[in-house]
Formats: sequence, structure tokens, C-alpha cells
Amino acid sequence: MNYSLEFFPPKDQESFKDFIDQARLLSIFSPEYMSITHTADTVDNNQTMEAVKILKKNLSVEIKPHMTCINYSKSEIMEMAQNYLSLGVDSIVALRGNTKQSASNREPYYDNSLDFIKALNAGFDIRVSISGYPEAHPESRGVIADFIYLKEKSDAGGDEIITQWCFSNDLILRYRDLCYARDIKIPISPGILPISDIKKVKYFAKLCGSTIPVEIEKAFLNIEGNDDAAEDLGVQFAIQQIDDLLNEGIDNFHLYTLNRGDMTRKIIEHFEAPNRIKTVSSEMKAS
Repeated sequence: MNYSLEFFPPKDQESFKDFIDQARLLSIFSPEYMSITHTADTVDNNQTMEAVKILKKNLSVEIKPHMTCINYSKSEIMEMAQNYLSLGVDSIVALRGNTKQSASNREPYYDNSLDFIKALNAGFDIRVSISGYPEAHPESRGVIADFIYLKEKSDAGGDEIITQWCFSNDLILRYRDLCYARDIKIPISPGILPISDIKKVKYFAKLCGSTIPVEIEKAFLNIEGNDDAAEDLGVQFAIQQIDDLLNEGIDNFHLYTLNRGDMTRKIIEHFEAPNRIKTVSSEMKAS
């Protein structure tokens, strides 16, 4: 099983210590990389870059920043990419993002991720992860159009698809099969979100066009008010989802940590413990 971890950058200095502690805790499991999300702000106040600087100094794990292009001019976003390379970053997650600015009276900018990916690969020696949506993007123009666009992003230099979190393995498997059918053969890492607060997840699900299976929602509503039980249940559902996908031949996963290291640790330990036992056993026999 291969997995990557996603964090969001803290908004204040007080939160940074806990953020670093969470990342350090999970780094001992040697994830493929840790990605850091991006919220558009001025280039001079890039919280993602500050988080990347700190993690690069403190951890040996690959750090992969998200870059959203639509709220920056072309020169600003290319300068940001160069700054990341100067920090030793050689891989990013390239996204369009949601605009917070009016298109009028703006400097030239990339209004889609495809052109952004092309520019990154033309200007830098950098690996690029791209986004995928098993339940379709909220602005989807239809299945055919979605996969044509995904194929274009892949051909433009995308080397991995990170999917939006999705709780339905049937939809994830259908998405994988449709990718293969359209000759999109770069690795796919399904997004796994361990639920701790069902109300918050329902809210975000509406925003991003995701669905929560009825049985999952009912299970959480039955223990409403019991935070510890909710976290345990979220871990159990995530483990079961990963187990089922492993049995279907998927072995790459992107864990949305929500900066909650304890839940993520429990999920990883479920899969890592048997491997460690096998390793120790083999070493004992060899000695």
C-alpha cells in the first residue's frame, strides 16, 4: 500500500507548532509525500510556502505544495513556482482554484489548469499531480467532456491523478475503468477522508458535488454528540474502504488528514503493523 498525506497550512503562528508535530508524527510511516493545500492570497503572504519551508527543514519526507493559478497573474504564479524550486521542491499539485477576483482589468492569468500545467512543464523541470473527480466536477460539462479534459491534462505532463474524496468505491472503480478505457494510464490515488464531524462533511460535500452514502450518514447520526465514537467510526469506515479497494487492485491512496494526525495514524497503523511483524519475523529467521 502506497499513500500520500494532505495537510492545510495553519493560519497563525500558534497553530504551526501543532501542525509540525502532526506532520512529524506521521512522517515516521514514510508516506510517498505530504501535500500542502493553497488558499489564494498575495504572493507576499503565501501560507503554503511558509509551511513548505518549515517542513522541508524539519522532515526528510517529500513535500508537495498545491498551486492554484486563477487568482494570480502569469508572472506571479511562475515566480511562485520558481520560489518552490529554490526551496528544493520538485513536484507540485496543479489546480485552477476558485476565483476571488474579477476578470476585468487584470493582468494575463491562467483561467484553467490545462494551460497552467503546460506552462509549468515548458518552464521548469518539475513533476505535476493533477485533480480528478469520480463524482464529476461541480462545473462538469458531461462525462465525455470531463474525460477528454482529463486526458489533455495527463498528456500535458500530469504524472498522477489525485481524486476528490469519495465514499463510494463503486464510483472510484468506475472512474478508474473509464480512465483506462480512454488511455489515461498515469497512477490514480483515490482521496480518502476519515469522517469525524458528519455535519461539516455534509456541508463540504454539497459544495464539491460529493455524496455521502445513506448507511454512513445514519451510522454517524446514531452516535451524534459522542466525539470519540465518531472518530473511531470514521477510522473504521476509512480502513474498510481502503481494504476493499486494495482487493480491487488499487494500492495508491491520498489521505485527507484535515490536520488531525491521530485519526490518520490509526488508519496507517492498521495496514503498517502486519508488514512490520513480517519484517521483524524475517529478520529474526535470518539471524
